[in-house]
Amino acid sequence: MSLLELSGNVINLIFIQNPLSSPSILISIALVLIIAAVLALISKLLKQDVILAYILTGIIIGPLVLGLIKDPVTINGLAEIGITFLLFAAGLEMSLSKFKGRISTILLAGIIQVVSVIALSFFVFQAFHFNQSESLWLGIAIALSSTVVITKILSDKNELNTLHARFIMGIMFIQDMVAIGALALLSKDLSLTFVLVSIAKVLLLALFAFLVKIAIKPIMKKAASSSELLLLIVLAFLFLFSSIAYLLKLSIAIGAFMAGIMLANTEYKIEISSKTKTLRDFFAVIFFVSVGMWLTNVSKNIIWPLITVMAILIIFEPLITALVIRLRGYGSRTSLKVGFAFAQVSEFSLILMISALSLGIVSQSAFDVIVLAAVISIAITQYTVKTGEPLAKLFSKIFSFIKISTYRESYNYTSPGKKTILLIGCHRMGTIYLKNLEKQKENILVLDYNPEITKAISKQKISCIYGDAGNTEMLNQIPSENLKIVVSAIPQKEDNLFIIKYFKRLSNKIHIIVTAQTIDDALDFYKAGADYVLLPMVIGAEQCLNIMQKMNKKEFFELKSEHIEYLQDIHRYLY
Repeated sequence: MSLLELSGNVINLIFIQNPLSSPSILISIALVLIIAAVLALISKLLKQDVILAYILTGIIIGPLVLGLIKDPVTINGLAEIGITFLLFAAGLEMSLSKFKGRISTILLAGIIQVVSVIALSFFVFQAFHFNQSESLWLGIAIALSSTVVITKILSDKNELNTLHARFIMGIMFIQDMVAIGALALLSKDLSLTFVLVSIAKVLLLALFAFLVKIAIKPIMKKAASSSELLLLIVLAFLFLFSSIAYLLKLSIAIGAFMAGIMLANTEYKIEISSKTKTLRDFFAVIFFVSVGMWLTNVSKNIIWPLITVMAILIIFEPLITALVIRLRGYGSRTSLKVGFAFAQVSEFSLILMISALSLGIVSQSAFDVIVLAAVISIAITQYTVKTGEPLAKLFSKIFSFIKISTYRESYNYTSPGKKTILLIGCHRMGTIYLKNLEKQKENILVLDYNPEITKAISKQKISCIYGDAGNTEMLNQIPSENLKIVVSAIPQKEDNLFIIKYFKRLSNKIHIIVTAQTIDDALDFYKAGADYVLLPMVIGAEQCLNIMQKMNKKEFFELKSEHIEYLQDIHRYLY
């Protein structure tokens, strides 16, 4: 008997077959959460995404390895609740206002990406002798990317408001719409009547959401006065929409998604998101564990299909997406950063495949391919995103041969006057520079990657560029003949090193000031040629120490009042 089998038998005896206790949902959930917690901790130490840990938990306790939970019906019931919360959270993040000015590019990139990936995957799986129905649904599953994983990575990198992030989230919105359509049409009977009836049901649910949105404002205003009541009302709407979807014989995921979109357009979106986060996280764990438990066998027959799927995910899908963005007039770096974000399987794909497997639309081997692809692709996503930078440099040489008629990452506003000061990044620190250099504003040029920031700056009649400081094409457009000072208020190390090298090559007379997050980064910037490096945390600590040593309670109160007034004044400068 192997060590693995022995450990499985021991745990099985303790948790499942103990004659003094009967198997219960409590024991099953306890087993899931204990193992998931251990693996999630290990995952964090290894700097992996915790979703991977949850799926691995399911694989370990499921029939593929230890078989500790032989009847997963209860867990799958809880997983359905997990699906509702995941899709509700996805709906909450959907706001079309974020995509203004780029709708056409997002639609074009999203449609071409999804259609091309589905088409390629269909023919690939046909070549591996999967039937036509399986090949189609597998193609749809592969075409969907993980909003949860990518949003987290962008948030950790403080890039949610960048141009490439807006493209990523917009294209993922298109993918989510495809997923909702796929869930609505998921059936062995894809007759014209069934398709039309399913579309009518989705439109009916959307109409109901629209009508509820009109009437919900006074209800939410009243509920907002109580934290407990607000949570209860939100959960009531969530399960109301899920129940209506169920009664209409649609996936409950569609109802949850509609509820999220409806509440996303209320003024209480932030409060709703924070109140439901804990419940969402708990049931999401159960859902991803159940995905791993569905994996029952790994045969040699799925190895080559799995390798092909990974090639589509990490090579074909990123490059086709990047090519469309590039042809629409955006820089090589932006295009490739968008493209390489789509190198993983979505949680929507797992929901779709679980439903398809339970309906007998796809085989167990087809399901196993998608689950294994999800495990591998989610595990490597942070690396594909990070290696997007060197890959961008490699492919940018190829992309540079693609001629574009209009370069869309260009000037937003230009005022008269010689530009002697270039300010890169104008949120927080940058606003202070602008306010205090207001008398010289005709000599200032601002470069920022947030379109809302550049729009606000242009209202102040200050020259500004909407673009990426790490993009050579972008920096080449800056009028640099009169530049004397370049100040970078952005924290990204790679971008600051690029800025230093670019302007040092341009002229040794330009003084370069950059911002660092750590002392090591600051020393590296000095080695690269920076004239001065700002360390906000060090400066802040020194200022705080001076305040602590010299002030009494009355002086603290006066300083606090002055500081609040100063912050409000700075904030009003742009907003």
